Amino acid sequence: MNIRRILPAVFKKGSQITAAATTPFFQALIPDPTGIISNSIEVLITTTGETIADTLDRNMSQQEVIRTNKAYIYFVEKLESNLNQGLQIRNDDFFRSPVGYRKPAEELFEGMLIKSRNQYEEAKVEFFSNLYANGCVDTTLSPQMISLFILILDRLSFNHLDVLNRFEILGQGSLWQSNDVYTLQKENPLLPTCIEELKNLNLIAPAFWGDSLLIITNLGKKFIKSIEFKNIFELPHNDCISKNNPARS
Repeated sequence: MNIRRILPAVFKKGSQITAAATTPFFQALIPDPTGIISNSIEVLITTTGETIADTLDRNMSQQEVIRTNKAYIYFVEKLESNLNQGLQIRNDDFFRSPVGYRKPAEELFEGMLIKSRNQYEEAKVEFFSNLYANGCVDTTLSPQMISLFILILDRLSFNHLDVLNRFEILGQGSLWQSNDVYTLQKENPLLPTCIEELKNLNLIAPAFWGDSLLIITNLGKKFIKSIEFKNIFELPHNDCISKNNPARS
């Protein structure tokens, strides 16, 4: 699908990122089996605005260039996938700006690129791109929610995301209770801290009593769905969560 014919005027063909994305060095490091770079280089899009251009034109390390362009390519691929599935670009204030302010789509696009550029856990870059691409078609993802999710994704480690995803899979059927963190700690000493941080972000339900269930919140479900988390690593130290407290099953 030709994104150029579908996206609102807030997007345009851009030169800010094209030069970096088409260098032989970058193409060699990021194989493109979909052909999106070679076939669609002229429709690669950036949001307008001097701030975006300034962000991408700053001197960046080689690895920062790679991460930034990965984020951009992942975004284009995910957006094309969304549109090919019949989803429509949202038609609301996401692409409109109040007088004297930037468009939310523009600000969030910049945020996605900046956070991706600075990630030391590069596996998370694709999640930033998924979040923004899904935000372009999902009106239930308000600009404020996307902004919050960008901050949360930047703050959490891949291990945090894996823990949260395991609770998402358990869903309302989770048999773990708040006082079970001491049992989980025997399997993985990091889990009490990870779970407490997820509670503080309202991604796992807060616990007021020892027998309060450890379950993912609606916000946590929305977050995991929006970033389209996928576990590309084997993290056996978290497998104990997936066993769903066999003592109570």
